[in-house]
Amino acid sequence: MTVDITQVVLAVIGLLSVILTSVVVPLVKAKLSREQWDTLMVYTTAGVQAAEIIFGAGHGKEKLEWVTKYIEEECAARKIKVDMQSIHVAIENAWKNLGLNRKEQSYGNGQRNPLQ
Repeated sequence: MTVDITQVVLAVIGLLSVILTSVVVPLVKAKLSREQWDTLMVYTTAGVQAAEIIFGAGHGKEKLEWVTKYIEEECAARKIKVDMQSIHVAIENAWKNLGLNRKEQSYGNGQRNPLQ
């Protein structure tokens, strides 16, 4: 009897998405004011879109690093204190909202790449 690992991986990804949406996002939003979260999401969406244009297909790790640095710089310039967890949650949300999750791939360390 063989087990199709693809179905198991898809189920795990689905479960992680539910956990991210229902638990992690509300916790991160509680750390930031609504206005700060909205501002963070504007920069994140712009950064993800720009990374897709600049780097093109693939290059997930480089795009993630570039967007993270862009968000850190924009938030620092506006004195918004944001941690890496908040940045990664924002990137994941922007990535999904832009429909880029339909091109899901891995970036080497077993994790999904939110920018590929």
